[in-house]
Amino acid sequence: MRKLLGHLAFCAGLGVLISATGTPVARAATIYEITVTIADLTTSTSTSFKVDKGDPNDTNLSANAITTDGAFLTASSAASGVTFTSLSADTLSASTSTQLNAHGTFSLNPGVTDHYLVTIMTTHDTYTLPPAASMALLSQSESGTYTFTGAGNTQKSQSWYSPTNTANSILPPGTPPALIPIPLTGGSNASAGSATLSTIVSPYVIPYALTNLISVDITGTGSANNSVVQANSATTLASVPEPASMVVLLTGMPLPLVVVGLLRRRRRAAA
Repeated sequence: MRKLLGHLAFCAGLGVLISATGTPVARAATIYEITVTIADLTTSTSTSFKVDKGDPNDTNLSANAITTDGAFLTASSAASGVTFTSLSADTLSASTSTQLNAHGTFSLNPGVTDHYLVTIMTTHDTYTLPPAASMALLSQSESGTYTFTGAGNTQKSQSWYSPTNTANSILPPGTPPALIPIPLTGGSNASAGSATLSTIVSPYVIPYALTNLISVDITGTGSANNSVVQANSATTLASVPEPASMVVLLTGMPLPLVVVGLLRRRRRAAA
């Protein structure tokens, strides 16, 4: 009987530990994927394709990165009037932050004058770093390199944090969209970037999912050398120090000295 009670107590303690650490009892495999959608707004047609981590079209052996096979990209995109030549993602977690990066390069086929909206959605779930805290900071930045582009085109990126650990979620909280007006380049290369835009995530819980979306609104020039876009986007989630830690960070002094200083100031005021 005593042995049975001991087993029951162990199981109960294990259950409390699992609950306290936020580790799910059972869960399907981690989702890590890139989905591309090429919407031809002139003809009202759309082409989509997806690459999952570890599938035959992912040539990267690292568990933290996806690199898409070039032949697969050409076969999946060229018929739309837009041809992808590279598509990749990478992610890295540390004790204080996690980053999810996305990269894509595509060109409009020679002679094309259609208006396109090209989107690259990258998502990864079951992140557990940084450790759970009262709040975190979600940030978004983007950059691009452009060749043979015309006027009036734009690149936009946005990031979302999912406290329910839902992949491809674009529900709040999310960052404001970062926007780049694509420069008129002609035959030369031009690079541009956006400011980093952030939003507070509170409460911040683990496990969670991150989603990054790049949207390129572009119209073909109709030339033999048509528009080429290399787009990059970064999602970062970083832990925010607790209020006491913030005081130490801002003052550069150990916490006990900060407390003593505040007490002395209060006594002088009372005197």
